[in-house]
Amino acid sequence: MRKLWDKFVKLLYKVGQDKWFHFIAGLIFAAFPTIVFGWNWAPMVFAAVAGLAKEIFDICTTKVYDWKDFVATLCGGVPIQLFALLNMWWF
Repeated sequence: MRKLWDKFVKLLYKVGQDKWFHFIAGLIFAAFPTIVFGWNWAPMVFAAVAGLAKEIFDICTTKVYDWKDFVATLCGGVPIQLFALLNMWWF
């Protein structure tokens, strides 16, 4: 079990801290419309807008675009979208 945990931790470190920040930002921006307004259709839209806005900001300030940051932000919206859909269908 310890070896499996060590492999998991190594995988987490390979992803990089910046990508985890984008993932968490995607979680937060996706959860906001679902929790506050009850919009079950909106989590991925809000995560995509947040990721796109951040990448546009990066292009304007540093002239560098990283599509992996955008994907990491979208990936943060996926679990919230799944929970929202489950909530919409089952409750």
